Amino acid sequence: MIRIKRLPGEEGFALIEALIASLIMAIGLFAVGTAIYAQFISLNENREKTIAALTAQGEIELLRGQPFANIVTKSFYKEDAPGLEYLHYGSGPGRGDIVVDGAGFTGNSNIKRVSVTVTWDSINGKPLQKAVATLMTNSGINKQ
Repeated sequence: MIRIKRLPGEEGFALIEALIASLIMAIGLFAVGTAIYAQFISLNENREKTIAALTAQGEIELLRGQPFANIVTKSFYKEDAPGLEYLHYGSGPGRGDIVVDGAGFTGNSNIKRVSVTVTWDSINGKPLQKAVATLMTNSGINKQ
């Protein structure tokens, strides 16, 4: 066994080294933990935005299957759109709004601009929105 000789008055040096090493290790672990938590929050917000976008797109597709005259401004809730059930943080499940602009924006009564907006409270409490918009015509896609 190798023994290290110490000079007189240096008996406590190993304890100070150990304390400094422990402090550096604690700071490093805290930084890693903070980075992991930030990634978790970011991943969850992206998941929520994806669910909201898919829900909005699903509502647009449901509107495409309806007669042109039935495409009107309205709101929808979790009973109407199952995706909203997964956006259930804060003040409850998310909600959606469908806004239809008729002939006012083009002058053509055969075209409607449809915007679907999904609103919810994210897991960290801030309100978020995702909107999807499209044009719908009375005679179908790419027909005037």
